[in-house]
Amino acid sequence: MNITPTLSNANPAFMPVPLTPETPPRTCARQLLLERVQEMVKFEEGTRKGEDLEALHDMRVWSRRLREAFEIFAFCFPEKVYNKLYDRVRQVTKTLGKAREADVAVEFFNQLYTASQDMIERFALEDMLSRLVETQLHERTRMQSKLDRKVRPSALPEELTLAFERLAAQPASRQRGPRTALRLTRTLLLQRLRAVFAARQAITGEDDVAGLHNLRIAVKKLRYALETLNFAAGAEVEANLKFFKKLQTALGEIHDRDVFIAEVKARYDALQKRAFSATLSQGYEAIFQHLLQARRGFYEEYVKLFAEAKLSEWQKRVVPPLPRAGRPPQTSQRVLP
Repeated sequence: MNITPTLSNANPAFMPVPLTPETPPRTCARQLLLERVQEMVKFEEGTRKGEDLEALHDMRVWSRRLREAFEIFAFCFPEKVYNKLYDRVRQVTKTLGKAREADVAVEFFNQLYTASQDMIERFALEDMLSRLVETQLHERTRMQSKLDRKVRPSALPEELTLAFERLAAQPASRQRGPRTALRLTRTLLLQRLRAVFAARQAITGEDDVAGLHNLRIAVKKLRYALETLNFAAGAEVEANLKFFKKLQTALGEIHDRDVFIAEVKARYDALQKRAFSATLSQGYEAIFQHLLQARRGFYEEYVKLFAEAKLSEWQKRVVPPLPRAGRPPQTSQRVLP
């Protein structure tokens, strides 16, 4: 059942209800946004301690899910209220971003170092890791300071709860947007799916770093929309989520290699201006070729998955149909992978 714990039991109007395709969007917004903000702040303590790097990752992912839910249900809020709350969540994502990127880089190059059998390559990887670890420590310290002084994620659940209490006092005549979750889902998923195909169409080739990155973002937004509205997204939602997660992973691996390739190239170019750096440069050349080869493999995976996909076919799979007269709309279990 689609039931989420409430943050406060003081108001019986805020008791959770099962979400269905016919549920009003404002009811969906309340439960889904409160659910996501609770999940996000659950990882704040672990993120601050820094003992488990996955806590930061999980908190950042939930902040993105929360932002996507805000975008989906933006029409439920007065503009000023929405802008204030959305900006607060965006600041959380932004604050965690650099620290998470540093964690990913250190972990990746550590794995390369462990797997490498070439002494010259290991020499270059040691040089790279010494710089990355320094950056990691700097970004962690910077993140902690921002969380304390500016962002204050732990205050968001109460702020969001108060916003919904004020919304509950508004008459139904002032509510905007679709009247059911199903109609919202149909409109939103079609928009997100078209954005995915538009981004794919704009890609000029394997070396189009920006184009592939834009496609990755579009796929991620479609996937988050499917996750958020899975109870109204039709019978194929689980299969669709599985596919787009796989596609997002392939595109994410390409993006990570593009970031790492740029870092390696910048270090290599700097070494060319220094004397007695030939051995170190040779090691960086080996790392560069390793990254290119891995990127090519992930690009080939993307091509097999999606390069020939057709919008008309995916629209039938992703966008749920309106129910026939006398027949209830298709529903599915909520899924949060």
